[in-house]
Amino acid sequence: MSNSYLERKFINELNEEGVINIRGIEFERGRILATLDRPAYDDVFNEWLNYYKLQKLEQGRNILTRHNNQNRFNKLKGLFQNNRIVPFIGAGLSLPTGLPLWRDFLVKVQNESSINQEVFSSLLDKGEFEEAAQLLDEHCATHLQEQLDNEYGKYLKPKEIEGVICRLPEFFPNSSIVTTNYDSLLKVIYESNNKSFAHYLIGLNAMEFSRLLSSGQRVLLQLHGTHTTRSKRVLTVDEYNRHYNENNTISNCIYQLFSKSILFLGCSLSVDRTIKTLQEIVSEKGSDNLARHYAFLSLGKMSDDDRIKRQEELAKANIFPIWYDDDHDECIEALLELLIEGR
Repeated sequence: MSNSYLERKFINELNEEGVINIRGIEFERGRILATLDRPAYDDVFNEWLNYYKLQKLEQGRNILTRHNNQNRFNKLKGLFQNNRIVPFIGAGLSLPTGLPLWRDFLVKVQNESSINQEVFSSLLDKGEFEEAAQLLDEHCATHLQEQLDNEYGKYLKPKEIEGVICRLPEFFPNSSIVTTNYDSLLKVIYESNNKSFAHYLIGLNAMEFSRLLSSGQRVLLQLHGTHTTRSKRVLTVDEYNRHYNENNTISNCIYQLFSKSILFLGCSLSVDRTIKTLQEIVSEKGSDNLARHYAFLSLGKMSDDDRIKRQEELAKANIFPIWYDDDHDECIEALLELLIEGR
């Protein structure tokens, strides 16, 4: 049976109606239907699929009725239709598969160390994740790297990956992808859909990124490296300073992204090093001379005043959010379904 994400969802819904018991032996409904009458199974699945996508389109349209989202989305869709969008994938899209968000990972590592919890929590509460990682690295570098590899280096089969990330090859079949994630989910998903990238780069040595992007070759760029070794990651203050400030490799990659518009997916977009670099580029070059970027961004528990302040801060980086306030993964999927409508 197929392991595609949507077909897995369909099978799970079928099986939620309960197993079929024949003389004490239990059979799953999806397996019975697929085995005994494949044409009937295909008809039922296609009917479910059409209804599922219609529901997503309706959900997406409801999201666009809020916070001036519609006009902003229209601009985004025009760029998408002209192949001017590069998706930028954050940790939020790996979360449904069970991979931790960055703060949660740092807390988990600290819990297995003798570092003062009050000091560590204070850094996290101020959003100083680089500094927290630096503290862990200075305390026990081998422990931090081992935990990074354990958490983000898990080998996962395509059928073990969950969430809207599984549908990215459908939404962005011919696009390069940029991510700050250390895991290999994007590589696994695209390869399992027979859409392998022409080049796999990490930001630490991505001098050729600009040339490859402008030539139209599909690239998977892991901006902050991978989980494998300390030499292939950007994690601590020292590592950020080295690759953002001293040799400028990653800063140059970010600058090259302004040749297209970025769509941030699964990114919290707190004012981290990447956002600060974008703000510096906009300040230097002028917002009118650079591409606009977009983000599907969760409102969470923000008040309207907080939302407006956040929007103004992101505008300094030429990032314009499309806000949603329901389930993170489902809302992103709904907006992407709306983005490809009519393609």
